[in-house]
Amino acid sequence: MAASEQEPSRSKIGIQTSVIGLVVNLMLVGIKLFAGYLANSVAIMADAMNSIGDSTSAILAMLGFYYASKPADRNHPYGHQRTEYISGLLTAVIILIVGFEFLITSVEKILNPTEVVASKLVIALLFLSMLIKGGLGLYYTYRNRQLDTPSKVFDALIKDSISDLLANLVIIVSYFAELATGLHIDGYIGAIVALIIIYNGFGSIIASANDIVGTRPDPDLVSDIQDVLDTFDSIIDYHDLHLHQYGPQQFFATVDIEIDSRKSLLDAHQVIDEIEARIEEDFDIQLVAHLDPIVINDAEQNHIYKLVKDSLKQLRSDFHFHDFRIQEQANDVKAIHFDVVVPDDIAWSDEQLLNKLYEQLNQRLGFPYSLHITFDRNYVLNHTGK
Repeated sequence: MAASEQEPSRSKIGIQTSVIGLVVNLMLVGIKLFAGYLANSVAIMADAMNSIGDSTSAILAMLGFYYASKPADRNHPYGHQRTEYISGLLTAVIILIVGFEFLITSVEKILNPTEVVASKLVIALLFLSMLIKGGLGLYYTYRNRQLDTPSKVFDALIKDSISDLLANLVIIVSYFAELATGLHIDGYIGAIVALIIIYNGFGSIIASANDIVGTRPDPDLVSDIQDVLDTFDSIIDYHDLHLHQYGPQQFFATVDIEIDSRKSLLDAHQVIDEIEARIEEDFDIQLVAHLDPIVINDAEQNHIYKLVKDSLKQLRSDFHFHDFRIQEQANDVKAIHFDVVVPDDIAWSDEQLLNKLYEQLNQRLGFPYSLHITFDRNYVLNHTGK
Protein backbone atom coordinates (compact mmCIF):
# COMPACT_ATOMS: atom_id res chain seq x y z
CA MET A 1 0.00 0.00 0.00
CA ALA A 2 1.36 3.41 -0.91
CA ALA A 3 2.28 5.97 1.74
CA SER A 4 -0.37 8.38 0.49
CA GLU A 5 -3.01 5.76 1.29
CA GLN A 6 -1.61 5.01 4.75
CA GLU A 7 -1.07 8.53 6.05
CA PRO A 8 -4.73 9.65 6.31
CA SER A 9 -5.52 6.50 8.33
CA ARG A 10 -2.59 7.18 10.68
CA SER A 11 -3.60 10.83 10.97
CA LYS A 12 -7.23 9.94 11.66
CA ILE A 13 -6.32 7.44 14.37
CA GLY A 14 -3.87 9.87 15.94
CA ILE A 15 -6.22 12.85 15.99
CA GLN A 16 -9.22 10.86 17.26
CA THR A 17 -7.14 9.30 20.03
CA SER A 18 -5.67 12.66 21.02
CA VAL A 19 -9.13 14.26 21.26
CA ILE A 20 -10.33 11.47 23.55
CA GLY A 21 -7.14 11.81 25.60
CA LEU A 22 -7.74 15.56 25.94
CA VAL A 23 -11.35 15.11 27.12
CA VAL A 24 -10.42 12.37 29.61
CA ASN A 25 -7.47 14.33 31.05
CA LEU A 26 -9.55 17.49 31.48
CA MET A 27 -12.08 15.39 33.37
CA LEU A 28 -9.27 14.03 35.57
CA VAL A 29 -8.08 17.57 36.27
CA GLY A 30 -11.47 18.41 37.73
CA ILE A 31 -11.67 15.19 39.77
CA LYS A 32 -8.17 15.54 41.23
CA LEU A 33 -8.44 19.27 41.99
CA PHE A 34 -11.67 18.63 43.87
CA ALA A 35 -10.19 15.65 45.75
CA GLY A 36 -7.02 17.58 46.57
CA TYR A 37 -9.02 20.53 47.90
CA LEU A 38 -11.17 18.28 50.10
CA ALA A 39 -8.16 16.35 51.44
CA ASN A 40 -5.78 19.34 51.77
CA SER A 41 -3.22 17.13 50.00
CA VAL A 42 -0.32 18.56 48.01
CA ALA A 43 0.30 15.15 46.42
CA ILE A 44 -3.24 15.04 45.02
CA MET A 45 -3.14 18.69 43.90
CA ALA A 46 0.23 18.15 42.22
CA ASP A 47 -1.17 15.10 40.44
CA ALA A 48 -3.98 17.36 39.18
CA MET A 49 -1.30 19.65 37.72
CA ASN A 50 0.15 16.58 36.04
CA SER A 51 -3.21 15.99 34.37
CA ILE A 52 -3.16 19.57 33.09
CA GLY A 53 0.21 18.76 31.52
CA ASP A 54 -1.32 15.60 30.05
CA SER A 55 -4.09 17.71 28.51
CA THR A 56 -1.47 19.93 26.89
CA SER A 57 0.33 16.82 25.64
CA ALA A 58 -2.90 15.59 24.02
CA ILE A 59 -3.24 18.92 22.17
CA LEU A 60 0.38 18.69 20.98
CA ALA A 61 -0.23 15.10 19.84
CA MET A 62 -3.30 16.21 17.91
CA LEU A 63 -1.35 18.95 16.13
CA GLY A 64 1.56 16.61 15.47
CA PHE A 65 -0.58 13.98 13.75
CA TYR A 66 -2.40 16.66 11.75
CA TYR A 67 0.76 18.28 10.35
CA ALA A 68 2.53 14.94 9.85
CA SER A 69 -0.23 13.87 7.45
CA LYS A 70 0.29 16.84 5.12
CA PRO A 71 1.76 15.81 1.75
CA ALA A 72 5.17 16.83 0.45
CA ASP A 73 5.44 20.31 -1.02
CA ARG A 74 8.07 22.48 -2.66
CA ASN A 75 9.64 23.52 0.65
CA HIS A 76 9.33 20.06 2.23
CA PRO A 77 10.06 17.56 -0.57
CA TYR A 78 10.34 14.65 1.88
CA GLY A 79 6.96 15.26 3.52
CA HIS A 80 6.01 16.38 7.03
CA GLN A 81 6.04 13.10 8.94
CA ARG A 82 8.91 14.21 11.19
CA THR A 83 6.45 16.65 12.74
CA GLU A 84 5.23 13.64 14.72
CA TYR A 85 8.71 13.31 16.25
CA ILE A 86 8.67 16.99 17.24
CA SER A 87 5.24 16.53 18.79
CA GLY A 88 6.55 13.56 20.77
CA LEU A 89 9.53 15.60 21.97
CA LEU A 90 7.34 18.54 23.08
CA THR A 91 4.99 16.12 24.85
CA ALA A 92 7.93 14.66 26.75
CA VAL A 93 9.18 18.16 27.67
CA ILE A 94 5.74 19.04 29.08
CA ILE A 95 5.78 15.85 31.15
CA LEU A 96 9.26 16.72 32.43
CA ILE A 97 8.30 20.31 33.37
CA VAL A 98 5.22 19.09 35.24
CA GLY A 99 7.39 16.57 37.09
CA PHE A 100 9.80 19.27 38.27
CA GLU A 101 6.94 21.54 39.36
CA PHE A 102 5.44 18.59 41.19
CA LEU A 103 8.79 17.99 42.92
CA ILE A 104 9.13 21.62 44.03
CA THR A 105 5.60 21.61 45.48
CA SER A 106 6.29 18.34 47.30
CA VAL A 107 9.53 19.66 48.84
CA GLU A 108 7.65 22.73 50.09
CA LYS A 109 5.10 20.39 51.70
CA ILE A 110 7.93 18.42 53.35
CA LEU A 111 9.36 21.64 54.81
CA ASN A 112 5.93 22.93 55.86
CA PRO A 113 3.72 19.88 56.55
CA THR A 114 -0.04 20.13 57.09
CA GLU A 115 -2.62 17.55 58.08
CA VAL A 116 -4.59 15.75 55.39
CA VAL A 117 -8.35 15.60 55.85
CA ALA A 118 -10.16 12.26 56.05
CA SER A 119 -12.97 11.87 53.52
CA LYS A 120 -14.70 8.88 51.98
CA LEU A 121 -15.45 11.04 48.95
CA VAL A 122 -11.73 11.72 48.46
CA ILE A 123 -10.99 8.00 48.55
CA ALA A 124 -13.73 7.32 46.00
CA LEU A 125 -12.44 10.09 43.71
CA LEU A 126 -8.87 8.77 43.89
CA PHE A 127 -9.96 5.25 42.96
CA LEU A 128 -12.12 6.65 40.16
CA SER A 129 -9.22 8.69 38.72
CA MET A 130 -6.94 5.65 38.89
CA LEU A 131 -9.46 3.52 36.97
CA ILE A 132 -10.00 6.25 34.37
CA LYS A 133 -6.24 6.76 33.82
CA GLY A 134 -5.66 3.01 33.57
CA GLY A 135 -8.40 2.76 30.97
CA LEU A 136 -6.90 5.65 29.01
CA GLY A 137 -3.50 3.96 29.03
CA LEU A 138 -5.05 0.76 27.65
CA TYR A 139 -6.83 2.81 25.00
CA TYR A 140 -3.57 4.48 23.92
CA THR A 141 -1.93 1.04 23.71
CA TYR A 142 -4.79 -0.37 21.63
CA ARG A 143 -4.73 2.55 19.18
CA ASN A 144 -0.94 2.47 18.91
CA ARG A 145 -1.11 -1.19 17.86
CA GLN A 146 -3.51 -0.23 15.07
CA LEU A 147 -0.77 1.83 13.41
CA ASP A 148 1.51 0.19 10.87
CA THR A 149 4.45 1.81 12.68
CA PRO A 150 4.08 2.55 16.43
CA SER A 151 4.08 6.24 17.28
CA LYS A 152 6.63 7.80 19.65
CA VAL A 153 3.87 10.25 20.63
CA PHE A 154 1.68 7.38 21.81
CA ASP A 155 4.69 5.70 23.43
CA ALA A 156 5.24 8.83 25.54
CA LEU A 157 1.55 9.04 26.44
CA ILE A 158 1.45 5.34 27.38
CA LYS A 159 4.49 5.74 29.67
CA ASP A 160 2.89 8.80 31.22
CA SER A 161 -0.36 6.90 31.81
CA ILE A 162 1.53 4.11 33.58
CA SER A 163 3.34 6.70 35.71
CA ASP A 164 0.05 8.36 36.59
CA LEU A 165 -1.51 5.02 37.47
CA LEU A 166 1.37 4.23 39.83
CA ALA A 167 1.24 7.76 41.21
CA ASN A 168 -2.46 7.44 41.99
CA LEU A 169 -1.87 4.10 43.70
CA VAL A 170 0.99 5.52 45.79
CA ILE A 171 -1.11 8.58 46.71
CA ILE A 172 -3.99 6.37 47.86
CA VAL A 173 -1.66 4.24 50.00
CA SER A 174 0.02 7.32 51.48
CA TYR A 175 -3.35 8.92 52.17
CA PHE A 176 -4.47 5.91 54.20
CA ALA A 177 -1.07 5.67 55.90
CA GLU A 178 -1.08 9.32 56.96
CA LEU A 179 -4.61 9.07 58.32
CA ALA A 180 -3.74 5.89 60.24
CA THR A 181 -0.36 6.97 61.68
CA GLY A 182 -0.54 10.75 61.77
CA LEU A 183 2.88 10.94 60.13
CA HIS A 184 3.30 13.77 57.62
CA ILE A 185 4.32 11.67 54.58
CA ASP A 186 2.22 13.43 51.96
CA GLY A 187 5.12 15.60 50.75
CA TYR A 188 7.52 12.65 50.62
CA ILE A 189 5.08 10.58 48.57
CA GLY A 190 4.56 13.54 46.28
CA ALA A 191 8.32 13.77 45.75
CA ILE A 192 8.52 10.07 44.86
CA VAL A 193 5.70 10.45 42.33
CA ALA A 194 7.43 13.53 40.87
CA LEU A 195 10.70 11.61 40.41
CA ILE A 196 8.83 8.83 38.56
CA ILE A 197 7.29 11.43 36.22
CA ILE A 198 10.69 13.11 35.67
CA TYR A 199 12.34 9.74 34.90
CA ASN A 200 9.73 8.87 32.26
CA GLY A 201 9.92 12.40 30.84
CA PHE A 202 13.67 12.09 30.30
CA GLY A 203 13.23 8.66 28.71
CA SER A 204 10.65 9.99 26.25
CA ILE A 205 12.82 13.00 25.40
CA ILE A 206 15.75 10.72 24.57
CA ALA A 207 13.56 8.45 22.41
CA SER A 208 12.09 11.37 20.45
CA ALA A 209 15.44 13.11 20.09
CA ASN A 210 16.98 9.91 18.71
CA ASP A 211 14.31 9.79 16.01
CA ILE A 212 14.93 13.41 15.05
CA VAL A 213 18.71 12.92 14.92
CA GLY A 214 18.40 9.56 13.15
CA THR A 215 18.97 6.03 14.41
CA ARG A 216 20.18 2.72 13.04
CA PRO A 217 17.55 1.10 10.76
CA ASP A 218 15.36 -1.67 12.07
CA PRO A 219 17.36 -4.93 11.59
CA ASP A 220 14.20 -6.77 10.51
CA LEU A 221 13.59 -4.23 7.73
CA VAL A 222 17.22 -4.51 6.59
CA SER A 223 16.94 -8.30 6.57
CA ASP A 224 13.71 -8.18 4.53
CA ILE A 225 15.33 -5.87 1.96
CA GLN A 226 18.30 -8.23 1.71
CA ASP A 227 15.95 -11.16 1.12
CA VAL A 228 14.52 -9.30 -1.88
CA LEU A 229 17.95 -8.35 -3.24
CA ASP A 230 19.06 -11.97 -2.92
CA THR A 231 16.33 -13.03 -5.36
CA PHE A 232 18.01 -11.17 -8.25
CA ASP A 233 20.28 -13.69 -9.96
CA SER A 234 21.30 -11.07 -12.51
CA ILE A 235 23.48 -9.23 -9.96
CA ILE A 236 26.78 -10.34 -8.49
CA ASP A 237 26.45 -8.72 -5.09
CA TYR A 238 25.33 -5.56 -3.26
CA HIS A 239 26.70 -3.38 -0.48
CA ASP A 240 26.48 0.03 1.22
CA LEU A 241 22.75 0.01 1.90
CA HIS A 242 21.72 3.33 3.47
CA LEU A 243 18.23 3.99 4.80
CA HIS A 244 17.10 7.57 5.44
CA GLN A 245 13.94 7.99 7.51
CA TYR A 246 11.86 11.17 7.29
CA GLY A 247 9.03 9.95 9.49
CA PRO A 248 7.49 6.72 10.83
CA GLN A 249 6.49 5.62 7.31
CA GLN A 250 8.66 7.76 5.04
CA PHE A 251 11.86 6.03 3.88
CA PHE A 252 14.41 6.73 1.18
CA ALA A 253 17.32 4.41 0.47
CA THR A 254 20.49 3.95 -1.58
CA VAL A 255 22.44 0.79 -2.33
CA ASP A 256 25.37 -0.23 -4.52
CA ILE A 257 24.57 -3.08 -6.92
CA GLU A 258 27.45 -5.09 -8.41
CA ILE A 259 26.85 -6.24 -11.99
CA ASP A 260 29.07 -8.11 -14.46
CA SER A 261 31.02 -5.46 -16.40
CA ARG A 262 30.44 -7.40 -19.63
CA LYS A 263 26.72 -6.70 -19.45
CA SER A 264 25.55 -3.86 -21.71
CA LEU A 265 24.68 -0.54 -20.11
CA LEU A 266 21.07 -0.85 -21.21
CA ASP A 267 20.75 -4.33 -19.70
CA ALA A 268 22.42 -3.21 -16.47
CA HIS A 269 20.10 -0.20 -16.26
CA GLN A 270 17.10 -2.48 -16.72
CA VAL A 271 18.22 -4.61 -13.75
CA ILE A 272 18.61 -1.51 -11.59
CA ASP A 273 15.14 -0.32 -12.56
CA GLU A 274 13.65 -3.69 -11.64
CA ILE A 275 15.33 -3.62 -8.22
CA GLU A 276 14.14 -0.08 -7.48
CA ALA A 277 10.58 -0.91 -8.54
CA ARG A 278 10.51 -4.10 -6.45
CA ILE A 279 11.72 -2.33 -3.29
CA GLU A 280 9.13 0.41 -3.72
CA GLU A 281 6.37 -2.14 -4.32
CA ASP A 282 7.26 -4.36 -1.35
CA PHE A 283 8.30 -1.74 1.21
CA ASP A 284 7.04 1.62 -0.07
CA ILE A 285 10.68 2.78 -0.01
CA GLN A 286 12.07 5.00 -2.75
CA LEU A 287 15.40 3.35 -3.57
CA VAL A 288 18.21 4.78 -5.68
CA ALA A 289 20.59 2.00 -6.79
CA HIS A 290 24.16 2.78 -7.81
CA LEU A 291 25.68 0.57 -10.50
CA ASP A 292 29.08 -1.00 -9.75
CA PRO A 293 30.52 -2.82 -12.80
CA ILE A 294 32.62 -5.78 -11.63
CA VAL A 295 35.31 -7.49 -13.70
CA ILE A 296 35.06 -11.27 -13.33
CA ASN A 297 37.07 -14.18 -14.74
CA ASP A 298 40.21 -12.02 -14.83
CA ALA A 299 43.28 -13.94 -13.65
CA GLU A 300 45.12 -10.93 -12.22
CA GLN A 301 42.07 -9.59 -10.40
CA ASN A 302 41.14 -13.00 -9.00
CA HIS A 303 44.69 -13.49 -7.72
CA ILE A 304 44.81 -10.09 -6.00
CA TYR A 305 41.31 -10.54 -4.61
CA LYS A 306 42.45 -13.78 -2.92
CA LEU A 307 45.56 -12.07 -1.50
CA VAL A 308 43.43 -9.29 0.00
CA LYS A 309 40.98 -11.81 1.45
CA ASP A 310 43.77 -13.92 2.99
CA SER A 311 45.47 -10.85 4.45
CA LEU A 312 42.28 -9.69 6.11
CA LYS A 313 41.56 -13.14 7.51
CA GLN A 314 45.03 -13.23 9.05
CA LEU A 315 44.27 -10.03 10.91
CA ARG A 316 40.89 -11.32 12.06
CA SER A 317 38.57 -14.02 10.75
CA ASP A 318 35.42 -11.89 10.70
CA PHE A 319 36.86 -9.12 8.49
CA HIS A 320 35.01 -8.67 5.19
CA PHE A 321 35.49 -6.38 2.22
CA HIS A 322 33.56 -5.22 -0.84
CA ASP A 323 33.65 -2.79 -3.79
CA PHE A 324 36.90 -4.41 -4.97
CA ARG A 325 38.31 -3.09 -8.23
CA ILE A 326 41.61 -2.48 -10.01
CA GLN A 327 42.13 0.68 -12.02
CA GLU A 328 44.78 1.47 -14.59
CA GLN A 329 46.67 4.74 -14.01
CA ALA A 330 48.78 6.93 -16.28
CA ASN A 331 52.04 6.12 -14.49
CA ASP A 332 51.60 2.36 -15.09
CA VAL A 333 50.95 1.84 -11.35
CA LYS A 334 47.66 0.02 -10.90
CA ALA A 335 45.39 1.25 -8.12
CA ILE A 336 43.63 -1.34 -5.95
CA HIS A 337 40.43 -0.06 -4.32
CA PHE A 338 38.28 -1.83 -1.75
CA ASP A 339 36.21 -1.14 1.38
CA VAL A 340 36.72 -3.06 4.62
CA VAL A 341 33.79 -3.72 6.96
CA VAL A 342 35.12 -3.21 10.50
CA PRO A 343 33.37 -5.19 13.28
CA ASP A 344 31.95 -3.08 16.11
CA ASP A 345 34.31 -4.44 18.78
CA ILE A 346 37.52 -3.60 16.91
CA ALA A 347 39.67 -1.26 19.03
CA TRP A 348 42.14 -0.40 16.24
CA SER A 349 41.83 3.00 14.64
CA ASP A 350 41.55 3.39 10.86
CA GLU A 351 45.19 4.45 10.77
CA GLN A 352 46.30 1.35 12.69
CA LEU A 353 44.27 -0.92 10.43
CA LEU A 354 45.66 0.80 7.36
CA ASN A 355 49.25 0.30 8.52
CA LYS A 356 48.66 -3.38 9.28
CA LEU A 357 47.08 -4.01 5.87
CA TYR A 358 49.76 -2.00 4.05
CA GLU A 359 52.46 -4.05 5.71
CA GLN A 360 50.92 -7.36 4.68
CA LEU A 361 49.70 -6.46 1.20
CA ASN A 362 52.75 -4.48 0.07
CA GLN A 363 54.93 -7.47 0.85
CA ARG A 364 52.67 -9.74 -1.16
CA LEU A 365 51.87 -7.39 -4.04
CA GLY A 366 54.84 -5.11 -4.44
CA PHE A 367 55.24 -2.84 -7.47
CA PRO A 368 53.34 -1.75 -9.57
CA TYR A 369 50.27 -1.55 -7.26
CA SER A 370 49.01 1.20 -4.95
CA LEU A 371 46.42 0.62 -2.25
CA HIS A 372 43.29 2.73 -1.66
CA ILE A 373 41.36 1.35 1.33
CA THR A 374 38.18 2.72 2.90
CA PHE A 375 36.99 1.47 6.30
CA ASP A 376 33.25 1.02 6.86
CA ARG A 377 32.18 1.26 10.49
CA ASN A 378 28.57 0.94 11.69
CA TYR A 379 27.80 -1.11 8.58
CA VAL A 380 24.06 -1.67 8.14
CA LEU A 381 23.92 -4.94 6.21
CA ASN A 382 24.11 -8.04 8.38
CA HIS A 383 26.07 -9.97 5.79
CA THR A 384 28.46 -8.87 3.06
CA GLY A 385 27.54 -10.98 0.11
CA LYS A 386 24.89 -13.02 -1.64
